[in-house]
Amino acid sequence: MSRGRRLHPERRMVRAANFRAGPYWWGTFGWIVYFASPIVPGWLIGQVFDEFERHGASQRAIVLIVALGLSELAIIGGIAIAHRTYIVGVESSKALLRANVLDAQLASGGALAGRRDVPVGDVLVRLRDDPFDMLFLLDNWVDLVGSLLYSSAAAYFLFRIDPWAAVAGIVPLLLLGLANRAISNRARRYRAVAREAASDVSSFLNATFEASLTVKVSGARRHVLDRLAVLNARRGKAAVADGVWNETIWTLNGTLADVFVGVAIVVAARGPLTSGEISLFFAYLVGMTWLPMRLGGLITGRRRFEVSAERMDALVAASLGGDADWLVTHRPMVVLGGPTPEGPRRPERVPLQRLEVRGLTVAERGLHDVDLTVERGELVVVSGPVGAGKSSLLRAIVGLVAIDSGEVRWNGQPVHDRAAFFVPPQCAYVAQVPRLFAESLLDNLRLGHGLGDTDVQAGITLAAFDDDVEQLPEGLNTMVGARGVRLSGGQLQRAAGARAMAHRPELLVLDDLTSALDVNTELEMWTRLADSGFTVIAASNRTVALNRADRVIDLTR
Repeated sequence: MSRGRRLHPERRMVRAANFRAGPYWWGTFGWIVYFASPIVPGWLIGQVFDEFERHGASQRAIVLIVALGLSELAIIGGIAIAHRTYIVGVESSKALLRANVLDAQLASGGALAGRRDVPVGDVLVRLRDDPFDMLFLLDNWVDLVGSLLYSSAAAYFLFRIDPWAAVAGIVPLLLLGLANRAISNRARRYRAVAREAASDVSSFLNATFEASLTVKVSGARRHVLDRLAVLNARRGKAAVADGVWNETIWTLNGTLADVFVGVAIVVAARGPLTSGEISLFFAYLVGMTWLPMRLGGLITGRRRFEVSAERMDALVAASLGGDADWLVTHRPMVVLGGPTPEGPRRPERVPLQRLEVRGLTVAERGLHDVDLTVERGELVVVSGPVGAGKSSLLRAIVGLVAIDSGEVRWNGQPVHDRAAFFVPPQCAYVAQVPRLFAESLLDNLRLGHGLGDTDVQAGITLAAFDDDVEQLPEGLNTMVGARGVRLSGGQLQRAAGARAMAHRPELLVLDDLTSALDVNTELEMWTRLADSGFTVIAASNRTVALNRADRVIDLTR
């Protein structure tokens, strides 16, 4: 798959922001007004001081004070409304990024399928943290634009009051802003290391929970905790470096800006200025100190964006060409008030006559030039010792493993996108370690497909699972628990088999499906499959399966 070009960083985030354009941009406008609005209270403060200096507590002074209070209340009320509106837009955009990543991770194949080589724990960290850092790039621009508007107006008034004092205060601030660019690369490095360290911890925790039983029975609890302590220490060190560096830059900017303001005030105080003009000078220059810090924030924010964008892009499909950047492509989302999206269209059934595998090679899995032919209605069993590549062969055929060379043909026609093609109704695959959701057994068997009761019951019968279902407390409505924990190993395998068989696929691919079954149940299942006329490729070393097979492919030969 060729990777198309990504959009420019700001264009990518504008597209994400436009997902709910109204709330986002009205909120943005409110924030810009908020950042520029201190120009009004600053001017009013100067007028109040001048009025007191010239006329004391006059009626005009009281009016100015009331106006100052009202302006502050207006700013507070305005930013409350802007913040609420803005948050709706931002959270909607984050939801869009996460939904696109999740969709790419769940895609069977084709142009939309994302990479699957990132550990689950790391994926969760990326979904939690990286959308914020990406969208924060626009926040940096909002802050900077607001500060620029404020600083432009403030500079106009300051130059009218005392040009030399204005130069003494403004020019160093501009130079300070430019100096931030020279140190931005280090901020990127610190952020990348911190994100990687956090991902390592999450990935390790995910793996630990996956293997919790193994840890318990092997007495490895202490070793696991020690390893977690090492990873946490590494994450803490990286997070401190990232945080300290950013806070140091922020504090240094603020301190130097305050020094420059002090110099400007000293210069201004040497001239014939009124108390109001001096207070105005001070108020405006203090407000302008935010400009270099926000310029530095934008530069740092861009580096953070690059880190987070790379991490998110690693989870999604390649760009679809042109400006179609899949990460920020808009989609209907019911939870955000959008229309109900159309479900994926079920592929047209292509009746299988012959499946051919020619020269299939997956070097890292030990498979080289494997040839295999399966005729309609055959049961072909792939056997071999542990590590021979039985599971890898099955996964390569259905597109779950990338191949180095070779091809798979369906009725003589090459299948170019195996992962997209080998799905129901063409194929149903059952993994060596099947997974169930913490839902009812019926929901697990249907898995969102529009399977009728007859289809479900047919799958249960073919998998020799019918007697077990009748004995469950609530039958098909029984909640199976997380990962099917309330079912035995054999029941879990047969539930997964029933889920696959309910589709009546043209091809069944079963990876050691009967390893947890007793001989009688296993014999019953293979007999029912053989009588049903299914075309089956199975990986197994079990005697019952080998005896029932039409052909056996031994990977050790």
